[in-house]
Amino acid sequence: MIRRRISQPTRLRSADAIGEACTAILVKPARAVVASLGTLLGVAWFVTALGLASTAGAHVTSAFAHRLPTHVWISPKRAGPAPPAVPYPADVQQRLRALHGVIAAGFFWPLRRGRPVVASGPGAARQAPVIAASPGFLAAAAVQLSDGRLFDAWDQAHHAQVCVAGTVAARALGIRTLRKQRTVYIDNVPCVVIGIVSSASGRDSIQRSVMLPSATAIALWGPPDERAGAMPALLILTRPGAASMVARQAPLVLSQDRPDQFLVRLPPGPGPLRGQVISTLNSLFYALGWVSLAIGTLSIASVTWLSVRERSAEFGLRRAVGARRRHIVAHVICESAIVGLIGGLAGASLGVTTIILVARARGWVPVVAPLTVLPAPVAGTAAGIMAGIIPAMFAARIQPAEALTRSLAA
Repeated sequence: MIRRRISQPTRLRSADAIGEACTAILVKPARAVVASLGTLLGVAWFVTALGLASTAGAHVTSAFAHRLPTHVWISPKRAGPAPPAVPYPADVQQRLRALHGVIAAGFFWPLRRGRPVVASGPGAARQAPVIAASPGFLAAAAVQLSDGRLFDAWDQAHHAQVCVAGTVAARALGIRTLRKQRTVYIDNVPCVVIGIVSSASGRDSIQRSVMLPSATAIALWGPPDERAGAMPALLILTRPGAASMVARQAPLVLSQDRPDQFLVRLPPGPGPLRGQVISTLNSLFYALGWVSLAIGTLSIASVTWLSVRERSAEFGLRRAVGARRRHIVAHVICESAIVGLIGGLAGASLGVTTIILVARARGWVPVVAPLTVLPAPVAGTAAGIMAGIIPAMFAARIQPAEALTRSLAA
């Protein structure tokens, strides 16, 4: 028995499927708007969540940048042969300032005295620490004055007997103001107080100390003695984020032959905490974005399902005139994909607008990555395709005779 086809099988071109889907959408635009509304809101929140995650991450990074370590401490190691009195090159400050990211650098050491510090006039003896420091140390410690001035390169070069006192030390010595010349005696050596330190970020003990030029200290009491525990140390002030790089390069700048003779100390930074905060924010916003996109997909699926049930007669008629099941599937999926694309485009625009408004309201800089916005229409289309698969399978299983009978009965 030979079977022959009565007619040629029908074919559905892609352009025809898209045209029929657009026609179905235009015939009942309200239904398409309701179907795309879920995707619009889902994609809008998806873009908003990712954009706010990037914006919040940038704000957190900026906030943590102000708390990054900016000081590096360098001191000679005690093991091995005794280093020279000042175990650094003569131009150590110039060498360190040449490094990228270094703002200021200088060395210091504590003086060991046999007698307390005494102020001239109405003042009492005070066991205040005395620090010999280079002018670069004052700049590296970010010293701020409430009165007077700091000693500088001229005072250093001329071994001037001048000093600056921290707020606590000055108060203990009875020095409130420098309207008239005040003198303190360090080991019976007079030093004129030319400045009172109000704040310093590089070393907490500065507020309790009296500081004088390092060259003056060497001229008066000789070079620092390692046996007395007073070897000079270096303080380097860097820009935020450059401290770790400077800590690696500084020993090589000081000695290319023996960089391991120096001990480098770098305060711990908030890097791990910053990474944890940004990771938590990203995880939260990403989860909310995917949930919203899933809700939008379910919205399209429910509306498409109701639409298929209402249009069962249409799909039965299509089957009766020769449409295959895969043609029905292609038509329904194409229609839901177009609805998802429209919702994705509108949602991306709404999401970007929301990011900008929220960032401006919070005083942040909006950060909208292209990889956040450009895939939004694709995500909307994909959501529409996924939402249309089950309704399309249901539409493809509609029998022509049954659908037409129901339509005539209705």
